[in-house]
Amino acid sequence: MEVDQPQQHSDTPRISGGDFVLIRMPSTNTKIVCLKPGTTISLGKFGSFKADNLIGQTFGATFEIQKDGKIIAQAPTAFDNADDTEANNKEINDDPTSQKMTFEQIEQLKLKSIAGDVSAKEIIDSLTENNASFEKKTEYAKSKYIRRKERKFLKAFTPMETNVFNLCGYFFEVNPGKIRGIRPDTLSQLLSLANVYSKARVLTVDDGQGLIAGSLLSRTTSEGMVFAVHDGDVSNYDVVRYMKLSPENKERLRTLPWHRLNHEIAPFAEVLPENPSENDISGYERRKRGHARLAANLETLRAGEFDALVVSTNYNVMSVVKKLLPYVGGSRMVVVYSQSKETLVEAFDWMRQSPEFLNVQMTESWLREYQVLPNRTHPLMMTSGGGGFLLSAIHVLSEDN
Repeated sequence: MEVDQPQQHSDTPRISGGDFVLIRMPSTNTKIVCLKPGTTISLGKFGSFKADNLIGQTFGATFEIQKDGKIIAQAPTAFDNADDTEANNKEINDDPTSQKMTFEQIEQLKLKSIAGDVSAKEIIDSLTENNASFEKKTEYAKSKYIRRKERKFLKAFTPMETNVFNLCGYFFEVNPGKIRGIRPDTLSQLLSLANVYSKARVLTVDDGQGLIAGSLLSRTTSEGMVFAVHDGDVSNYDVVRYMKLSPENKERLRTLPWHRLNHEIAPFAEVLPENPSENDISGYERRKRGHARLAANLETLRAGEFDALVVSTNYNVMSVVKKLLPYVGGSRMVVVYSQSKETLVEAFDWMRQSPEFLNVQMTESWLREYQVLPNRTHPLMMTSGGGGFLLSAIHVLSEDN
């Protein structure tokens, strides 16, 4: 494997074969890839590289793709030359006439770049050298100009871990419906409000394909667990499979279908036929394991005393909370997420009037990114329309419990 090695530390997470990895491209677009040994990863116009060349490298480093599919680690770039002066660009008329190169010449360079005959640096150097207003810019404005061109021409990428924060940000951008529109800052508030600690036993309803269930699981250790109630016979927690969780950690995620909630299970009474075939035996063992798992999950649920109830559901919120509240311990948190406040109003009013809850609150997340530099601090113009609403309360045991 011919890769220039960046400076690495022994405790830095490494990329392993078979891992799911988030690849961030110069355009800031991101995609999830599975690094199967022996395969080639295609990033469209930014090129392709061998998965084997990335296996063993560190997350967060930036790699440039070479013509032969090899990758070279790049030094991190930043606005180090941003000058702290009163200079500005107000006298610069940076219109298309500032660029001396013609459209045809630039397109020719693009084609050569795709073929690998011209590097991105050579294209950017040509553009800056032929830009009449470039030298008049402040150092910071020059850096921003070069960054914009890098997003168009640089054949580079940054591998990122598929942790909770990165996955939430990725799906919020590309497919918010998959995770019911929860934004990373809202998810962090949900985990904080639920008071999820290492040994916590958390009861959850997650109709967002497992993002919240996986997030809760990532906060607990071998002594904790997450118990998820779901639709259908089999849970659809697609997001969990992207998370780098050990088999032992995944075993701590227990699931139970809604229609089994009040199920009365009888002892396993199936008997093998005489002279059973291999299919008979394997089917018998499979059903026996399923019966034992269902019995164990029902016993776990009915033991109650869960440390938190976290809900993100497509169903009526109040009916779901009422159904599961008896399994939640006293002085424990109940947290409900929804994309709209209208679906939480009924439950909010009920909780406010019920003696079983204290400190009932409904909050909305609001987030805007800022550029913070000397004399250049301002909010970015683009922001998300909303991050959802959280309904939270402390469950109090009544005298009857």
